[in-house]
Amino acid sequence: ELENIQYFHARDNIPDTIVGIVAGMCFYKGNSEKPIVAFAESDRGVKVSARATYRLVERGVHLAKAIKEAAESVGGIGGGHSIAAGATIPEGKEDEFLRILDRIIGEQMRR
Repeated sequence: ELENIQYFHARDNIPDTIVGIVAGMCFYKGNSEKPIVAFAESDRGVKVSARATYRLVERGVHLAKAIKEAAESVGGIGGGHSIAAGATIPEGKEDEFLRILDRIIGEQMRR
């Protein structure tokens, strides 16, 4: 857990095709005050899936903008919606991605 986000890395323990579903399930069982970010290994790198709540969106969180910027900063691609977004990033870039995303989400919530 970082200052503005929470996360987990499933590695190859869950298929990358359901990482968003698992993120949503974990989110509603845990801390809903911070967006959750989940990682899973895929054939194209590391699949990222993020979820927020409408309350977080009302506070300024826009996951699609944040994920896109963070992913592109580490050589990946991303997008989505304000409440749910995803990306694919190069393997080994997870920590850098998280630091960037945490900063962006913090800036969004302070606006």
